[in-house]
Amino acid sequence: MTTDHTFDLNPIIQVSTVSLNLDLPFSSLIHRIGGKSTDVWDIHYEAKTRQQHDDDVIILSVGEESDEYTPSEIQRAGIESIESGRHHYTSVLGDDRLRQNIAVRHQSRTGQQVSADNVSVFSGAQNALFATSLCLLEHGTEVIVPELYYATYPASVKLSGATMIPLPTDVSNGFQIDIDALEKAITPRTRVILLNSPNNPTGAVYSRKLLMQIVELCRKNRIWIISDEVYAEIAPQDFVSVSSLEGADDITVTISSVSKSHRMTGWRCGWTVSPETLNDQFYNLNMCMAYGLPAFVQDATAYALEQNEHTAIVVRDKLMRNREVVKEVLSHMHGAHLYAEGGGMFAVLDVRPLGRSSSEFAWGLLNEQKVSLLPCDGFGSSGQGLLRIGLCLDEGTLRTAAQRILAYVETVAG
Repeated sequence: MTTDHTFDLNPIIQVSTVSLNLDLPFSSLIHRIGGKSTDVWDIHYEAKTRQQHDDDVIILSVGEESDEYTPSEIQRAGIESIESGRHHYTSVLGDDRLRQNIAVRHQSRTGQQVSADNVSVFSGAQNALFATSLCLLEHGTEVIVPELYYATYPASVKLSGATMIPLPTDVSNGFQIDIDALEKAITPRTRVILLNSPNNPTGAVYSRKLLMQIVELCRKNRIWIISDEVYAEIAPQDFVSVSSLEGADDITVTISSVSKSHRMTGWRCGWTVSPETLNDQFYNLNMCMAYGLPAFVQDATAYALEQNEHTAIVVRDKLMRNREVVKEVLSHMHGAHLYAEGGGMFAVLDVRPLGRSSSEFAWGLLNEQKVSLLPCDGFGSSGQGLLRIGLCLDEGTLRTAAQRILAYVETVAG
């Protein structure tokens, strides 16, 4: 008897290709995570697309040294981690070695007495802010956010159901917070004040006196401080961490990462330093969110914090030189103004005298001069007519870009 080994190759289950148009509902969350703050990135992605076909396009619309690499010894630490078999599940809050290194680094930088029990590791500072918002905020609470704020802040805080209260600032006083206006903005519903110094996008650095006043206000009103300090290690010498101030220990969540300080943007490793009681809640959240970061990422980050002190200094010095380049080319232009004080990775171009919106100017600059800047429309109402200039590329490329910006300003000004 011969057995028939032929098979029917037709699929057993036929999948219909007809759209049923059921119009299934989404969560109301989607209305809190979109909007103007996410739309500002359209020009950046368009510039990246154009650059693939035209290497004359210069991208200054992102805070990343795209022409640089993670230091080779840090890369090697990650590779060796993988090769040694470190590719299994990791601790939910982060491996002990990394958390201890973060605690040591934080304590040496701020003077705050902390241990690994105060540290949680996340997939970048953005994810750390997301987690902090979920654990501190909820429907019926408010979070005060000084403008200009990073474009992802509105979605990051609103996703919890909280209401964001923007606090306007102005370029005329260096985007500093008016302490009286801040105090007036506080209500019984205020749960958090979110700070970012050096600021993205303005570069503003908050003084010790101002931060002490904010800490006093928060203690008086039982308010948390979330301090986004991702630029701390590349900040000017006068930078002050909130957590270094008396009375800040038990009300402050410090967020940081190695993205900027060690040229590790794509590794996605950030963290929080917070009171132990909050850290316990991060454990519960991370259990059902990320369930730990890849071991090789943590090992490379631990090595960076243990062995690599110089990269942050190199990055800071490069940014300071680039700041001077932009000042040299753009400080005396007619029809627009430059704000390039403070620290971090950015300067601000004020085109309000030209009578053009931020987006209109940005698209015109890209189309005519092949330079992309990020409109500050999505950074708060104070950002109308302002654009963020990234200072991250090499000096020669940045000088060329600044000269093109100047040429376009002169064209628009007539």
